[in-house]
Amino acid sequence: MTRADPIIRLGFAGAVALLSVTPALSASPAQPVQGWSAMQGIAPAALLEDIHTLPVSELAIDDQPYCASDAEIAATLRHDFDEHPVETTGAQGTELWGSDQLGTWTLVAPRADDTSCIIASGIGFSDDRSTQAYYTVAGL
Repeated sequence: MTRADPIIRLGFAGAVALLSVTPALSASPAQPVQGWSAMQGIAPAALLEDIHTLPVSELAIDDQPYCASDAEIAATLRHDFDEHPVETTGAQGTELWGSDQLGTWTLVAPRADDTSCIIASGIGFSDDRSTQAYYTVAGL
């Protein structure tokens, strides 16, 4: 696997600091949807194929998407990014989370063991936009 996307490598606390100094991230339907895989060089669709074999992030020995308990993922997205669930049965079983306030979005891949992994994230979220736009940008 390759080096993780800078936002994933920063961790959620670092990403929040990055977002807080980045101007004009507030939601706007005119802002284009942009997205990034949770791992540089690996498409979100490819991550989905291996998501069930990855350890939770605190036990990981290699670069991988952020994986944690469902409760931890939800609490982090709500607290750090003001994101809420937008679609819980999206493309290939993923969940779309988004923040109309910050304009951020996250694709989460739930697993059967009450854990989830983040497979993609981006900017340009708006409640006024079709959810298909985020899946399309992520390649799902």
